[in-house]
Amino acid sequence: MSGADIRRVGIVGGGQMGAGIAEVCARAGLDTLLCEATGPAATAARERIAVSLERAVQRGKLDRTSAEAALARITTTAELTDLADR
Repeated sequence: MSGADIRRVGIVGGGQMGAGIAEVCARAGLDTLLCEATGPAATAARERIAVSLERAVQRGKLDRTSAEAALARITTTAELTDLADR
């Protein structure tokens, strides 16, 4: 399998490192599933990513369309079974 074959990624943990990895993956065009222990924690992780993307837009590092597209690629869950490859 090469990098070109990878289309989706799953990340367990939405803390600083997990959220950062999710953001990088989404910005690279990968559908990203971020799993946290609880629904509220998953929502908070996605919100942190949204803030980070907005900062990148404000600093001129990323255009708004790309930021919105990256955020749209991120899905959150509190169920590990959602990470199963289908």
